[in-house]
Amino acid sequence: MDGAGLSDRERRALSAIEDHLKHDRSLDRLMRFTRLRHRVMAASVLGALTVALLVAASVTVSLPLIWGFAAAWTLTVVTALPLVGDWARRRWQRREQVSRP
Repeated sequence: MDGAGLSDRERRALSAIEDHLKHDRSLDRLMRFTRLRHRVMAASVLGALTVALLVAASVTVSLPLIWGFAAAWTLTVVTALPLVGDWARRRWQRREQVSRP
């Protein structure tokens, strides 16, 4: 595009496509799973980094490594806590559904 913008017909077509995609459950499920997978991967990498920094800081007793561990641990907790909360909520909901007669 050369900066002219969308015509009315193109805007209506785009709006119809967006409306259709908003109601597509399989696409929504796929997008949620992809985001979740990325968050789990980030938490795992941060967890491994945190453990490595803990070991290195314990062995060398280096102040920069100790502060690095503290920062990595904080990021790991902030990243993993919502994942654990979502997991616990889903597990609780499943348990309530099973216990209902």
